Amino acid sequence: MTWRPYHIDTGPFAEARTKTENFCQNLFLSHAMDQCVVEMAIAQKEYKDAELRGDQDLMEQKQLQVQAYQSSLQLTAYMFESMDDVST
Repeated sequence: MTWRPYHIDTGPFAEARTKTENFCQNLFLSHAMDQCVVEMAIAQKEYKDAELRGDQDLMEQKQLQVQAYQSSLQLTAYMFESMDDVST
């Protein structure tokens, strides 16, 4: 006997499966956004510390990191927008 995945596409179990998938997608994207915000805050603080010390190389590096995190947040927001049935 071999196991095959069974696809339920009608009825209450299909609705529960769809809602579960949407919930998981929301959790994943919310976690990604949270991580970006936390890491961006750290990079901004390190940028300000480098600015106080006058370390131009570190300032440039941290500025690039902040921009990367901002881009990641923007991409995640676009993903939220493009997904159907995602509640924000």
